[in-house]
Amino acid sequence: MKNLIRNTLAALALSALVAPAALADGPQVFQEQGCNKCHSVTAAGISRATPHDEEAKDLSKVGATHDKKAIALFLLKKTEIDGEKHKKQFQGTTEQLKTVAEWLGGLK
Repeated sequence: MKNLIRNTLAALALSALVAPAALADGPQVFQEQGCNKCHSVTAAGISRATPHDEEAKDLSKVGATHDKKAIALFLLKKTEIDGEKHKKQFQGTTEQLKTVAEWLGGLK
């Protein structure tokens, strides 16, 4: 019984450690979903992939003004930021959206 409790507690502790590690996938998902076609994140070494006439929208400090929920809703085109909706609706999975929103929300 002690071993069962000890193993269960160890598994719970490990799962708590894994959740923050998922945030390390944020830059990868950001690029896989093509977010870097329009945006850069210079703090993470991500450059804008395609040239545009307008100035690159660097998201390095987006988390200082918007939390992960606001970012996720914006990416889904369900809310506006500065009076505008995001130009392209996020097409990835719910898990990918969560990963990107948590990662961007942590950039301050």
